[in-house]
Amino acid sequence: MPRAKTITVRKREASKANEASLQRALAAYQEALASNEVLSVREAARRFNVPKTSLQERINGRRSILESNAERSWLDDTESKVIVDELIRSAAQGFPDTKHHLRRRVNAVIQDKLGDPSFHVGEKWVDRWLEKWGKWLSTYWSTSLYTVRAKALNPEVIEDYFQKVQETISKYKIDPDCLWTMDESSFIFGHACKTRVIGQAGNRVQHSQRDGRRESATIIPLISAAGACMPPCVIFKGQKLNSLWSEPENNPLECPYVLILCIEHH
Repeated sequence: MPRAKTITVRKREASKANEASLQRALAAYQEALASNEVLSVREAARRFNVPKTSLQERINGRRSILESNAERSWLDDTESKVIVDELIRSAAQGFPDTKHHLRRRVNAVIQDKLGDPSFHVGEKWVDRWLEKWGKWLSTYWSTSLYTVRAKALNPEVIEDYFQKVQETISKYKIDPDCLWTMDESSFIFGHACKTRVIGQAGNRVQHSQRDGRRESATIIPLISAAGACMPPCVIFKGQKLNSLWSEPENNPLECPYVLILCIEHH
């Protein structure tokens, strides 16, 4: 269901429509004047359904309200369009901006433009700016990617993701050795997976005893797009560091390890 337009948006659209009619009436009057045709201001105003006084003022060289407001704006349309494009690009990558961060971004641009580091626009200014560019931008309640992860794994989404990655790499000329990926996997001590064992013939199930501890460690491997690998980082949970971990025979890959201190409360 389309969102209802605010009063400010409706007023702005009406002003633009009135300005377009005035421009057409002005063009018709000037064209008739240049070709020595008879077209009075009153008739031109009636033909294009605009106020005669407004058309006369425009003929006399008075600028429109939209032009005056544009000159008084802290950001011109070119600067605003750059910010609009960046907001759309960030949102498409899953990092939508907030009005608070947008305000900081706008302030930084205007401060640099004016050379005044103390300048700040207000919150209402951001709301009016968003309404002005409402054809391209909208506000939403954010939805966590975790809630849609199950539905997101499809060829179209994956292709779109890698296309964005490739565009980013090309735009900023990122070398492969600067691209790294990481993942984390958890391993439970004393809990083995199924193995092939030998037992008495005729049994439907052969049980195998296992250590019932649920202690675990987290492994974080890293690899670059250029093929370089770093030793995986190992994260343990505990209260004391086991000196055996630092011995070469127990750590042949020279993996860095982290101990997460676990304090029990009684």
